This record gives sequence, structure tokens and C-alpha cells, in this order.
Amino acid sequence: MIGIGVSKWELDTPALCVDLDKLDQNLTTMKAKLASTGVATRPHAKTHKCPAIAKLQLASGSIGICAAKVSEAEALFAGGVDKILMTTSNVTANKIRRAMKIREANTSFIQAVDYAPNARDLNDAAKEAGIAADVVIDVAVGTRSGVPAGRQALELAQLVDQLPNLTLRGMISYDGGAQHIKGFKTRLERSLKNYEPSVQTFEMMKKAGLNTEIFSGGGTGTTTS
Repeated sequence: MIGIGVSKWELDTPALCVDLDKLDQNLTTMKAKLASTGVATRPHAKTHKCPAIAKLQLASGSIGICAAKVSEAEALFAGGVDKILMTTSNVTANKIRRAMKIREANTSFIQAVDYAPNARDLNDAAKEAGIAADVVIDVAVGTRSGVPAGRQALELAQLVDQLPNLTLRGMISYDGGAQHIKGFKTRLERSLKNYEPSVQTFEMMKKAGLNTEIFSGGGTGTTTS
């Protein structure tokens, strides 16, 4: 193991190098930007893939950490991070079993689902494990991922709400292309327009009496000016 004080030029590659002063500045800036909005942060670990940084984000006020796949969630949990939300669906039997093992040990673990057969598979796996798994509906913005907004998303949410071993926690919706739009004003206007179907879906879920405690979207790529 390389000791403290060794030059970064002596590190073998690939190696994660972090400017702690800039990291702290970014954490402080994001917290300050959202302080008056009532919006909480749940940063995505796919950016850094590092439990230590995830812990810093939680310590700065984030309510949880996102993971893109089950292996990331496993690594975060093994590193002492317990408030994890998986933003993509687990579709294979092996990944579903692995996700349920995380849920068995971690009551704060949340999974995304975007189609009915997968919801039933999750329910069956949760039943087999003797647990109730927390689930959010992944609602599509464009064609990136997720169930289409509107009636299809509502019907999926209603199915999840009816399955005995799943607990509906709300919905997630992410416009993956927004961060590539140049200029903050243009990016803001287009993001708000693209999210209109997701907002309508959220209102439909509320009107139907479903749990909407989570409505997650956006990202650091869309907040910078």
C-alpha cells in the first residue's frame, strides 16, 4: 500500500485523485443553493464510486445516495453507506436476489422499477426473502429509461401499491440530456418543459391516493450556470 505523502505522480493508474478543498467547496455551494428551496439532495455515486465521498455528501445534508446498478449499491453498503436508492431496474434473477440481500440488511434501501413483470419479480423475491422491498417508479423523460409518463406510469404505481411485498415510495424521473444543453437559462427552460409530463404523472399519483413522498429528478449537471 502506498503511504501518505507520496506524490500523485507515483500512483499506479487508474487512481482516484480528489482535491478536497474543491470537493468541500462544491458540497457547500450545492447546500447553499438549495437551502431556501425545500429540495433535498440525493447525489449519484456513479460520479465518484467512492463510499468515503458518499459519506461526506451525507454529512453535508444529503438525504441519501443514488447507485446506477446493484454492484455499486453493494460497494456503497459494504463501505458503510446505508441510505441508497438504485435508479435503474434489476432485471435478472441474480441481480434481484443480490438487491434483496441488501434490503434484508438495510431498511433504507430503495429500488426502481419501470415495467409490470419486473415489479412482480421483485415482489416474489421479496416474499421469498421474507421482507417488504421499497420501490420507486422510474418515469421516463424522453426515451432514456423508465415507463412512459401518464397513464402507464400510474398503472404501474397502482400495481406496486397492490403487491403485498412491495412498498411504493414515490417516483424518480431524470432528463439525462439536459446537462448537455449549453447556457443555464436555456437549460432551465428546456428542463422544465421536458419535466411537465413527469409532474403531471406525480399529480395523478397523488390524486389516486398513492404514496408520493419521493419525487426525485435533476442533477448537478443541470444546476451549474
